[in-house]
Formats: sequence, structure tokens, C-alpha cells
Amino acid sequence: MKQRRIRTLLGLVLSLLMMLPLFQGERLALLDRFEYDLYDLRLRHFARYAQDPRIVIVDIDEKSLAEEGRWPWSRDRLALMLDQLFDNYGVAIVGFDMVFSEADRSVDLQRLQALRLQQQEADLDSLLAQLDSDQLFAQALTDRPVVLGYLFDRSAKQLQVGDPGIPVLEASGVLQRLPIPQASGIISSLDQLHSASVWNGFFDNPMVDPDGVYRRVPLLQRYQSNYYPSLSLSMLLALFGEQEVQPVLESDATGERQALVAVEAAGIRIPVDQYGAVLVPYRGPQGSFPYVSASDVISGRADPAQLEGTVVLVGTSAAGLLDLRVTPMSNRYSGVEVHANILSGMLDERILHQPDYTQGVELVQLLISGLLLSLLIPRVSALTSTLITLGWIGLLLAFNLYAWEHLLWVIPIGYTLVTVMLLYLFQQTTGYFFETRNITQLAGQFGQYIPPEVVAELSRQNQSVQLSGENREMSVFFSDIRGFTSLSEQLNPQQLTRLMNIYLTGMTRVIHEQRGTVDKYIGDAVMAFWGAPLEDPQHARHALLAAMEMLRVLPELNQTLRDENLPEVQVGMGINCGPMNVGNMGSSFRMTYTVMGDAVNLASRLEGLTKYYDTPLLVSGELVAEVPDFLFRHLDRVQVKGRSEPVDIYQPLLPLDQASAEQKRDVQQFGQAIALYAGQQWTEADALFAGYLQRHPGDRMAQIYRQRIAEFTLQAPADDWCGVFSHTSK
Repeated sequence: MKQRRIRTLLGLVLSLLMMLPLFQGERLALLDRFEYDLYDLRLRHFARYAQDPRIVIVDIDEKSLAEEGRWPWSRDRLALMLDQLFDNYGVAIVGFDMVFSEADRSVDLQRLQALRLQQQEADLDSLLAQLDSDQLFAQALTDRPVVLGYLFDRSAKQLQVGDPGIPVLEASGVLQRLPIPQASGIISSLDQLHSASVWNGFFDNPMVDPDGVYRRVPLLQRYQSNYYPSLSLSMLLALFGEQEVQPVLESDATGERQALVAVEAAGIRIPVDQYGAVLVPYRGPQGSFPYVSASDVISGRADPAQLEGTVVLVGTSAAGLLDLRVTPMSNRYSGVEVHANILSGMLDERILHQPDYTQGVELVQLLISGLLLSLLIPRVSALTSTLITLGWIGLLLAFNLYAWEHLLWVIPIGYTLVTVMLLYLFQQTTGYFFETRNITQLAGQFGQYIPPEVVAELSRQNQSVQLSGENREMSVFFSDIRGFTSLSEQLNPQQLTRLMNIYLTGMTRVIHEQRGTVDKYIGDAVMAFWGAPLEDPQHARHALLAAMEMLRVLPELNQTLRDENLPEVQVGMGINCGPMNVGNMGSSFRMTYTVMGDAVNLASRLEGLTKYYDTPLLVSGELVAEVPDFLFRHLDRVQVKGRSEPVDIYQPLLPLDQASAEQKRDVQQFGQAIALYAGQQWTEADALFAGYLQRHPGDRMAQIYRQRIAEFTLQAPADDWCGVFSHTSK
């Protein structure tokens, strides 16, 4: 019980120590990486793996570069592409995952030659105006729902190229206190292009995870105290003709602190974290959106059915243009498709997020895990504790996956799983330590008396061994070497020691094999018991089997003695079962684990009577009742010294299933003869005993009874005689 309390207390302390990093916000980088891996695993498992036809990516791919020339293209090619998309294919909006921060200085010589042939008299200024590709691109942008991309600068140079356009949120005292990413510079499109476009959005990501993977992307960034949208958020606004978003703030219990939990755009609530970022809702690997080659759009070869009414993102998957990202879905993932996934998730209103109470949920997980494992594991077996731990892990995973799929909650699970495994290993280790210590202590207390396997079983008991004394139903055994005094006089000390070692080693081995406890050696006598310290419901059977096995191996021991020129030994044994007191008994100077009681004394008396009845083993009627599948011969009903009540004594023969019909008949006849004897029917009893002697000449017990009958025939017993023979000396 004390060990359980210690293990429970240590488990709770370990649980509290594991919770501290959550309060401090300082977890090991290795554990964060484990959490990332589990997040990626869930993301891949629950991905839809189906294309979203609403969003089409016009891809500047290797084919386009081969047909249209190396990047960057002349802006008049982009203007032509926009004309094709809106006029011929009827797309809804177009977003550019690229920035046009420098003027296009390239000259299309073929176009120049064509214009010169068409306008022989045109002056140079007129030709230059018609060759201004930036102007042509700006005209293509005019009055069309187009979103231009830009990126914020965080370098020490604080570049200021262009303008981010109209902010979607004005400066706010509450928002200023939130950790929304803040930029110090900007690289945007030319003013010439920017003025013609209403919507703009940044495509840089300052929140790439430490392992370089794109899992989160901010929807808002702070620049010069105002807040500007990402490319995907700006496209959502452009799609619905909106200009602003509304922050959704929640206060803590005191009302003093507020946190950003979502933004509303075009009537759609988009959950974000305190940084204004979303977890990218990847639909699947690259190719989760239809791709159309930019050269096919420019040349008019694209399928109109694939583009009509769609949201178009213009980007690149060509390796040489360096717009490939590392994502949970792939190590080479087109950057433009990251924005497409976010836009798709916003349109579906299916954005995974971590609620503002995520830390509380994780703390509750850890607290319940600590309490459950610390309280239960010390009280159950290793197998049960393993099943409990696996079951709890299963429940944690089931809740986590349900929250992910149905509530769109991303609840951290890695740290909790690590804590559960640490608690399990810690409890198993401390349990092993205490078990080893218990075995050592028990071996010190019982190792000389009981077999090692019983010591090991004792150590696995849920309750400690009772040493202070208790009353139990047990079996006790006594054996003695007959004529030991005369034997010892024939031998020198070395020979006597050798004889006793051979004999006691063989007898003790049998006792241990039958789960018995050696109480003591008293000279040549052996005292043993069954049913303590480990409870044994089959104590009577084990005691009887031990005695029968001792009689079987005795000839082998005698052969060993003869081989060493030592005399053979004969033994007498007595077994009784019943209630006994067992425990540590003795004085303050010396203690011993032993048994006491009337049942113990009777077993000692039975051993002493074996010589009179000429049998090596006598057992009581109480033991016969406990082992009904054994064949016993009823020998007598006696009164022994120190006991007022008569006792039935028996001679064990062999298991019933091994006994022949003749043996069973002889035992039954002998019992009938004793019953007639007890009923003073001397003639009938004598006839049965005489018949028994004919089949078993020299049987000591039949001879004793015939002698008693002859004496009672001459002198009848007392009137109150009931067949009991008194042994007053034993």
C-alpha cells in the first residue's frame, strides 16, 4: 500500500512537471517537430484528394516558356492573356501570384516592324506609345476584377517600391497590441499598373514553420499602422466586390485582454490565430486544382468549358522560376496552389483552426492522463496497465480525430502522447524497482523455506504478506526418521552430516515442488505446511502429493546412501489440515515464521502413530474430506494425547482413477469390518478381517483388530465405548 502511494505521488509530480512547459510556452524543439509530423499525418489522411473546378491555375509552365520565350515576358503578352481570359473565356476574376515592380524595357521587334508598315508616316513618339507594354497591360487591367500581388520587405534596407493599395483595416489600438506580422518595407507593382487595379494582395509568408514547411499563412500584415490582405483574401474580396474585413475579437474572463479569433470578409467568417494567420487547408497533392498552360490561353487553344466563370490564379510551376514550396503534401509544391487552397477553404468555410482555448484543452488532456495513469497503474498488473494505457491513447486519438474532421479543431496531441508514454514507462520502471525490492525482501524472509517461484508469485500479490499473525485453513506435515538414535550412534559426525544432507535435500526438494513451506528441521524431523505465506486452495492435495512423492523417491535416496556406505533410512509421516495460526512468532531475540494450533499438534501425533500402525504415512479425516479423488483405507478411530475428541485416521493408497476394482473392494470390506467392530458385532467383524488377511497375509491392521476382538470377547468394553482406541502416550 505504501509503495502504491509513493508511485502515485511520483506520477503526479511528473505530470505537473510535464505541464510546466505549456504554461511557460517553452517546449523542446524535438517535441514541436513531433507535433508538426502528427499534424502533417492528419492533414494527408483527411485531405479530400479531389479537384476544385471553381479555381483554375493559369500556369507559366515549361511548355509556355518554350513557346513564348523566357520569363519575364513582355507585358503586352500578359495584356493579351487578360483579354483572352475575360473576353473569350469569361472568367470571374484573375489574381497574379507575382509582382510587376519594374518597368518593361523590352522591345518586340516583330511588333515594331508591323506597326512601321501599318503607319508609314507615324512619328517616333506615336510608335513608342504603341510599343509601351506597361501601358497596354494597364489598359487590360482597367475596369476588370484583377488582383495584383506584392510582397512586404523585412530587410534592413526597408525597401519602398510602390504602394500596397487600400488597407482592409484601419489602425486600431486593440489590433496594435496583437502579434500580427509587421513589415518595414514593400515591393509592389508599378504605380502605372497599381492605379488601374482596385485590389492588391501580398504573397510573401513571414510565418513559415522552423522546419521550412508552409503550414500557416497570414491573412493580414501590418504596414505603417494599417492592415493589408493576403493575395487569397484580396481575391475573396474582389470576387464579392468588397473592400474591407471585420475583425472578430474575444475577451478573456476579466475583459481586460482581447484576442483575434477570426476575420469576416464578404459575410464569410474565417478563423485565424492571434497572428492573423490561417492553417492552409490543403485539398491534396499538387494538382488539386485544374491547370491550364498560359501559352494555351494566349493562343486561344484552352478549353472554354474549363475556364468559364472560374476564379483564375496566374502563377508558375516551372522549376527555373523558383516558386516551389515545401508543404505537408509534397517537398515540391507550386506556391500559387498554396493560395488556391486557402481561397478554396474560405469559399467552403472549411478552415482548420486552433480555438483560443486550445491550450486549456491540452492542459486538461495532460491532467486527466496524469491522474488516470498515476492512480490506476500502481494498482494493477503490467498487462492491465498496458491495456489501460493503450485504451487511453485510443480515446485521445479518437477525440482528436473527431475534433479535426467534424469541428475543424486542430488540438495538439503529440505532447500529450509523449507525456502518456513517459508516465507509463516511469510507472513500469518504478513498479519493476519495487517488485525487485519486494522479491529481495521476501527471499530474505522466505527464501530458505519456500521455492523461488512462490517467492516471485508473492511479490506479484496485490496485498502485502501478513507476517504479524492470522488464522487460516492450512495443511501441516511432520516426518521423522525411524530409529534415528541408534543410527546416529553408528556414524561419525561427518557421516551423520552427510546422511542428513542427502535425506533433507531430497525431502525439501519435493516439498518445494508441491508449493510447500519448510517450517523447520528438528534434528531428523521435518515440519512443513501448505497455505502460507501464499494462500493455496489446494493445500491438502499438495501436502498429500508431496508425502506420496517423498515415499516414492525414498528408495532412490537410500540407493544414494548405500553407494556412499551409509545406512538406509525409514520414515514416518503425518498430515492434518484445519484452522491454524500462522505468522512471525518468537521473542524479541529471535523470530520465525511458523504455524501453531491444535491442528498442528494432531499432525505431529499422527506421525508418531505410524510405527504402531506399521505404515509410513497417516492422515486425518479432515484431509480425506479435502481430497475426495484419492483412495484411502480407514485404519482406526483414536484418541490421542492432549486431545479429548476422537480422530479418524487413514492410510493413503493411490488416486482413485489408478485404483483397481479389487483394491476398491478391499478398502470397502475393511471399512465394513471396522464398522462391525465399532458396533461390537465381534463374530462378523472377525470374519471380515480374517478374509482380508487371507488376501493380504501379514497385514498389521487386520491382525491388530483380530487381537482386539479376541480381548473384547473375553472382557467386554465399557458401556460407553464407541470404537475409539486411546493412545495416551502419543
